[in-house]
Amino acid sequence: MSILIVGAGAAGGYIGAQLVAAGRRVTFLVHPHTLARLASDGLRIRHGDRIRSCHVNAVTAADLEGTYDVIVVAVRTDAVESAIGDIRNAVGPQTRIVPVMNGLRHLSLLTAAFGNERVLGAATRLATSLLPDGTINEVAAGIDMQIGQLDGGSSDALQRTVAALDVDNIAVTVSSDVIAAMWEKFAFIASTAVLTCLVGADIGQIAHAEGGTSLAHNVLDEVLSVAAADGYPLTDSARQGLTGILTDPTSDFGPSMFRDLSAGRPVEITVLTDLADHARARGISTPLLDASVVVIDIHNRRLRGLSPK
Repeated sequence: MSILIVGAGAAGGYIGAQLVAAGRRVTFLVHPHTLARLASDGLRIRHGDRIRSCHVNAVTAADLEGTYDVIVVAVRTDAVESAIGDIRNAVGPQTRIVPVMNGLRHLSLLTAAFGNERVLGAATRLATSLLPDGTINEVAAGIDMQIGQLDGGSSDALQRTVAALDVDNIAVTVSSDVIAAMWEKFAFIASTAVLTCLVGADIGQIAHAEGGTSLAHNVLDEVLSVAAADGYPLTDSARQGLTGILTDPTSDFGPSMFRDLSAGRPVEITVLTDLADHARARGISTPLLDASVVVIDIHNRRLRGLSPK
């Protein structure tokens, strides 16, 4: 099967590298400057002190030809509309689109463009970050991917997609309620990001601080109230798991948004504004979420040389 990876960043590049290593027929759709880097240096993955480089097939939108069986969309959420225009001619009747972004905003854009039957839901967990030179830093090995049809059903196309993506280092499972799975991941990403970016410290440091665990509980309550109001309350086991993660005094965990903030890199804030939009639509007040958005926006403005005023 032919696989198109839209984007070669921390998520798309890492997923694509596993597929290439497994012998899958993979093409990366990238911007011209990324194409030049890949042609010169290959796709570079850092594992600890080692850097592995592999040659990949990459094209720009101007050179994209033919349709693909599977299209993995791995771009910033604010770039989804542009990506839709780029891949429109690559989508055929049997194509299945697998978006790996956080949040839910991208689903309405993709389904409006390509229909509910061609777009799969996906909750993808991986721990990578993109270094300034384009190298992908593997924070933790492996990828866990839950995918499913938006109607909860099954089909030969879904099974073919699973078979195409299920390789070494990528564990793919089918979810009969993939939106609920996406909300569970959404809650994890949002709660860990709000807590760590707001305080400016990792989970363990916050848990050791006076009032830290109480703050963690309040952040989680905010996030879960939005999920519940949207019709996807987390299970007791999922809530207990998140509580344990957010209050673990031995943890040095910080999500990618916190890692980018700490390293002085731009932070993609869309996942938090997506959650804030869901909260406003349901009339829910989220002061801690809103405060973290302010912190990140000031950080991004300073990096762009803009006044925070």
